[in-house]
Amino acid sequence: MRVIIEILSRYNRLHSLTDTIAGVRKKFGVRVPTSTARYWLQEFAEYLPFLRLREAARRHPIPARKAIFEHRLLHGQVYDFKYHRTKTDLLLTAHRGNEPLDPLRTYLDSIPKACPHALFLKETPRASQAKGIFRIGDVRVTERHDNAAIESARFALQAVTKNKLRHETLQEFMLVNDSATVAVEVPIVLTYEDVHHYRTALAFDVPLPLKAGDLYTGHIDIVQIRNGQVHILDYKPDAAHVKPIEQLMIYALALARRSHLLLYHFRCAWFDDRNYYEFYPFHVVRR
Repeated sequence: MRVIIEILSRYNRLHSLTDTIAGVRKKFGVRVPTSTARYWLQEFAEYLPFLRLREAARRHPIPARKAIFEHRLLHGQVYDFKYHRTKTDLLLTAHRGNEPLDPLRTYLDSIPKACPHALFLKETPRASQAKGIFRIGDVRVTERHDNAAIESARFALQAVTKNKLRHETLQEFMLVNDSATVAVEVPIVLTYEDVHHYRTALAFDVPLPLKAGDLYTGHIDIVQIRNGQVHILDYKPDAAHVKPIEQLMIYALALARRSHLLLYHFRCAWFDDRNYYEFYPFHVVRR
């Protein structure tokens, strides 16, 4: 499976089939016949929605070798921020309903130079540590079992031999092969000033315990553009037994502020290879 997925992903990174096969041979020492590689691309096409965009991506003004921007963030731990510039542009320009989301591209473009790295090195609360803050008892969570993210996880995680590699393996697979994921490991900061704005300017119910100078930091697993909305996804290996609504709420509030988009444009979800749970963050804070 590692060889198969490597073939699929290298090809959808816009390499030619010849270069794809050569790269796999160099990495694994395995000679894959061209006919076999073509068969795999057809056999597993249901997990590769990006194939529908591939020709447009190859013709795009952004050179193929620069389609995916990668930047390592040393934020206490190592986070590999990856941003599919070409896919983002195609989604924003080819689908009229996605056009209002263009400010998201501006934010993603700015991260390598404008990210306040020093803030991530301070001992500040992490979004993943937030518990029991929002009133979530009446939040409507929609459960799905036929979502594309589930299928991607079920397929891609077959190649994982170490649990610690699950996140990065799935992130890479979805970024390269699906038709919605535009970025992974996206850094966010939510400040006291942001929360104050939500409370006073928008009358949102945001009961985060921040004082002047306080902030939350975090890294969003997966950001998608889909059906005129920004989807924030968090992979949880045991999704059915967790409810990370606080964490996802902080991600959504922060990304909305950083990208200058309305919270109304966001959806949040957590998932694994069996379950997908989704909710609207707007409904949590706007009563």
